[in-house]
Amino acid sequence: MPGPVVTTRRVDVLVAAALFVWGAPDVPWWWKPATHVPATPVVLGYLGLELAASVPLLWRRRFPVPVLLITGGALAVRAALRQNVIAAFAAVLVAAYGVGAYDTGARRYARWLGRICLVTGAVIAVALNLHRVAGLPFALLGAAFLVGDAATARRAEAASAVEAAHLAERTRIARELHDVLAHQLSAITVQAGAARLNGSPPLEALATVESLSREALNELNHLLGTLRRDDETGGAPRRPVPSLAEIGTLLAGAREAGVPADLKVTGSVRELSPGLQLSAYRIVQESLTNVARHAPGAPTLVTLRYLDDRLALEIINGPSDRARRGGRPGTGGRGLLGMRERAEAVGGSLRASPTDGGFTVTATLPYVPRKDRR
Repeated sequence: MPGPVVTTRRVDVLVAAALFVWGAPDVPWWWKPATHVPATPVVLGYLGLELAASVPLLWRRRFPVPVLLITGGALAVRAALRQNVIAAFAAVLVAAYGVGAYDTGARRYARWLGRICLVTGAVIAVALNLHRVAGLPFALLGAAFLVGDAATARRAEAASAVEAAHLAERTRIARELHDVLAHQLSAITVQAGAARLNGSPPLEALATVESLSREALNELNHLLGTLRRDDETGGAPRRPVPSLAEIGTLLAGAREAGVPADLKVTGSVRELSPGLQLSAYRIVQESLTNVARHAPGAPTLVTLRYLDDRLALEIINGPSDRARRGGRPGTGGRGLLGMRERAEAVGGSLRASPTDGGFTVTATLPYVPRKDRR
């Protein structure tokens, strides 16, 4: 299908051709009228005026101000010759719109010219009570300038919205990549360190590292698949978005990584939106990652509380061997910031603080975002 440049070029050609056809009858061609045969220079002169009022519009997007000057000059000459100026004035309106719509440097002047023309048209209409139509050309010219300026503002707003959407998508993907890589690599590091310190059989340690690595690669393939148009290229189906139904698998992986984690669920389990489930899953995942990274071996309890209007998460880990030896518990770094952003994205909140040598993360995720409540 034709691209935007080809489409706009076709529009410009159609506009220029339509204006030329509209003004062509105003040229005193040799064959009309039969009783008057104008001289060839006269015909060519009128034809030149008609071309000046139409052909330059082919470049109205690249050179809007020169196009306006050329079409305005053609209009002035036709008016001085007391010829029909309707087609030439229509060309000026199209050129005036182009100054407001396509010339970023002249937009400010187009805006002021539009206002001046509108005021002039209103003054003429009021002053000449019996000839109010005399102010109509000024009003139309002012409207052309202002409509072009409004079109530019609308395009800028749409471009800003698209850029904001792209930035949000990049941020989301970066957060997902951080969650996956931090969790899996931390688990691999803990396993490798434990095998080295405890003298675990090499094959067993390598098998665990291999399993965690495969899971990390699957997650990365899933995330990178969102950056490709797999539906258009015939790629493999994408992996479903993680949900709370996979919390058990997540805890099992944490146990393999050396974090003795347990799950507690209270309240009536209910169906949650995919976005809320993903946020809850990632918060739990990042919390377990922080435990594996900063407090390996610390007993951890993950609690899901299904309340009337919200889901409450609580991840508590006790003191690790490092804390017992006087080490300071970690704070989570960027992972903690990402958890807070995930909670706020669904209208919730998150708190994290050290407690009795361990660390506690509590999150509240409303079933309906706060901005949608009545």
